[in-house]
Formats: sequence, structure tokens, C-alpha cells
Amino acid sequence: MRDKKVKLILFSLQGSEVQTINLSWKRILSIMFSSFVVMLLMVGSSIALFTDFYKDQRITRLLRTNQALSNQLHHMSNKVTHIEGRMQVIEQNDDSLRIIAELPRLESDLRKVGTGGPFGEYVDVDVNSLPEDLRGETQKVNSLLSEIEGRIDIHNQNASQVGEKIKQNTAQLKHTPSIRPVLRELSRITDSYGMRVHPLVERKKHHDGLDIAAEIGTEVYSAAAGIVVRAEGNYKPGSGYGKVVVIDHDYGYKTLYGHLSKVLVREGQRVDRWALIGLVGKTGLTTGAHLHFEVHLNDTPVNPIDYILD
Repeated sequence: MRDKKVKLILFSLQGSEVQTINLSWKRILSIMFSSFVVMLLMVGSSIALFTDFYKDQRITRLLRTNQALSNQLHHMSNKVTHIEGRMQVIEQNDDSLRIIAELPRLESDLRKVGTGGPFGEYVDVDVNSLPEDLRGETQKVNSLLSEIEGRIDIHNQNASQVGEKIKQNTAQLKHTPSIRPVLRELSRITDSYGMRVHPLVERKKHHDGLDIAAEIGTEVYSAAAGIVVRAEGNYKPGSGYGKVVVIDHDYGYKTLYGHLSKVLVREGQRVDRWALIGLVGKTGLTTGAHLHFEVHLNDTPVNPIDYILD
């Protein structure tokens, strides 16, 4: 085979010139190997060029993504700062509500308790892998989020406490004596709370209530909401309060309405403020028609005039 050669005849269809090339197998193999090497180099170069181009494109996309993420982080930082400002307004409103509810203000240090959690709590990333500027910005956002979360928890606890206290205060106000039990235009106060000379026994004694003079049959109203604990229609003439009603208002308050001509409620009955409970009379130990009105706080008589606000 070493002696054999391949003859290539080259000619043109449009001309008559003919060229002849004699190639040995060794030469043919050499040409084929060289062609393969050249092709391999071209393919390798093409792959390298495309790889570099792809890397450049990928790097460009990553740079754009990083820039977008950086811008988004700055936007989040501004948003969190704005939320923190709104949280301050909420806390100021909390302080105002606590004043209304007669609760002490929360100390600023208390609102910071439990804030500033670990970095990974909000961001699942290795902080050391971030650029320095983004690292600080991310830590700032995380710290503010953790602080706001703690302050929101305290706000929720405060709202619940204030709501319960206002509810309690509202109920207490409803059950606190606050009105004149006989309409002002139909009556007048003839004797006040304190030491006086009793008109019948002519001795100095403490008067535990108010005497409110009015015509017999004038309507008498409950000074606050409560439960009737005493409603006596029977009495011994010339002694005591005569026909009398006592109402327990809770929160330590009780009121007494004496010398009535008629009792219009029964023991155990629930009444509201302004409920009609009886009529003015002159039963019991009295010199004339009037209502004897007492207010007791924790079973101790107090000046009823302090509980007449209408």
C-alpha cells in the first residue's frame, strides 16, 4: 500500500486544461490529520469565544440583578423607616388612651424590651458574603423590623389592657351615683350632710344624708344602676326611715331613699339610673314631706352632694 498513490484529475467543464495531482497515502493521511487538527482548533476557539460571551452576558445579568436588589433594599429601608414613624404615632395614641383609661403611661424602655433579634431571623443569607454597603443596610433593616415587631406585640397587649380598663370604667361610671333623685325644679334641699341639731330630739347629731323637700307623691329616681337590696313598704309610724329603698350599685356604693309614701320596686330587682323607685312621702321619723337621701361608700356614709352632677 506504501507504493500505491492516488491520482486526482482536476478539469473545468468550460475549458480544456487538465491538471493531475498524485498523492501518496501518507500525504493524504497527513492532510486529513492536519485538517482535523485545524478543525479541532476552530471548534475549540469557537467554544471559547461563545463561553466568554456567555460569561460576559451572565455577569452583566448578575450585575443588573444585584443593582436591582440593592435598589429594592434601599426602598425597603425607607419603607421600614416610614413604618417606624407611623409606629411612633400609634404609641402616642396609646399614651392618650391610657390617660383616658386612668392607666400609667408605658415607659419608653419597656417598648424596647425584646427587640433587636438575630440577623437570620428575617434574612436567610450569610451577611459576610454581602458587599460592605449592603451588609450595613441589611443589618439596619433587620434591626428595625425586629424592633417594630416587639413594639407591635406591646401595642397589642396595651390595647387589650386599655380596652378592659375602659370597659371596667364605663361599668363603674354606670354604677356610680351621679344624679339628684328628685328633679331639681320640683324640690329643694332643706338639710345637708354633717352635724346638726335634730329637729325632733333637739340634740346635736350627725346627719348622714340630704333632706330634699318635695310634695307628697313626687317621683323618686335611682341615682345609678344597681340591685335593690331593701324595699320596705311596712314601717312603724314615728320611727326610722319609714318606707325605704336601699340599692347596691357595686364598686362599694349603696344609696338609701327614706320617708317614701310608696315603694315601686322589689328586693332583687335590677334598676338603671333614672329608674322610678318610689314616691316622696313623710313616713317614719319626720316633720314634713321630703326625701332623705344617703350615699354610702364601703359601708361608710359620704356627702351625697359630691355625687349630684346633674
